[in-house]
Amino acid sequence: MFRTKIGSLAISLSLLTLPVIPSFIAAADEIEEVVAVGTRRDARSVGDSPAPVDVISGSDIKNQGAVDVDYMIRTLVPSFNVNTQPISDAATLIRPANLRGLPPDNMLVLLNGKRRHRGSVISFLGGGIADGAQGPDISAIPSIALKKVEVLRDGAAAQYGSDAIAGILNFVLNDSAEGTRLEIKQGEYSDGDGETWRIAANAGMPFTDDGYANFSMEIQEQDPTARSAQRGDAASLKAAGVPVWEHPFGNGEAQVWGSPKVSDDYKFTANIGLDLDDSKKFYLFSNYAEKNVLGGFFFRNPNNRTGVYDDGSDIS
Repeated sequence: MFRTKIGSLAISLSLLTLPVIPSFIAAADEIEEVVAVGTRRDARSVGDSPAPVDVISGSDIKNQGAVDVDYMIRTLVPSFNVNTQPISDAATLIRPANLRGLPPDNMLVLLNGKRRHRGSVISFLGGGIADGAQGPDISAIPSIALKKVEVLRDGAAAQYGSDAIAGILNFVLNDSAEGTRLEIKQGEYSDGDGETWRIAANAGMPFTDDGYANFSMEIQEQDPTARSAQRGDAASLKAAGVPVWEHPFGNGEAQVWGSPKVSDDYKFTANIGLDLDDSKKFYLFSNYAEKNVLGGFFFRNPNNRTGVYDDGSDIS
């Protein structure tokens, strides 16, 4: 009899709640739109693209504290990586950059949608995946010249070839026909070395009534850094009275680990476009860069090096 009472009570409750259900459904149908009034996320991905594409605006690049464009992209794109190579042969001059952990020459770099040439350096002692790779020199592009950067975070080898296995970086130059901008940056490390200063300028002007001409320049100087301790073999030779070469960037060390000295770093870009008619357009863009880089290399211990003239003869 106890079970019967529970069963009847459950049935009565269910019957009582049945007429109430349609009222809730009707109330839900009255909601026409949900609006997000606040968010902490700055959306930058193209949602309607068949592949994940990030669009980095020029303002995002401008707000970075770094001076080189490759370091700016590193802070904005998590899958992009580049670092300073203190003693890495020619990788000290042209830093190897990679996307999604693949070699530098598996990342396609475009400038205004056109394939950018590779650098003149094949990385040796660049570290891991960079060894033997020949990627483009991204640091030659002045950051002030950029309108935006489009990053394809997926392979595109089917369309562009094997150098797009890791993805694509498309640097879009500023095409404004008016306005000027001047940037001055200066900084150094807490140890008092590595002082860096950079002056950059951009100017846009009309090119007839239907075109634009935009020019950018950048000048940069960087002092070296030293985070080294004297090598044991060099210290022993010096204690024995053997003259040991001292690196000019350090504090008497024979071998220095740190950033190289960069001087006479000049970068220029020009971006010109003209609409000829509804279906034709003339365009021209160029990029020129040069710099001097002075770094160190491994210490050669004279105790384990054979002489140049072992047999006492001269070589002409």
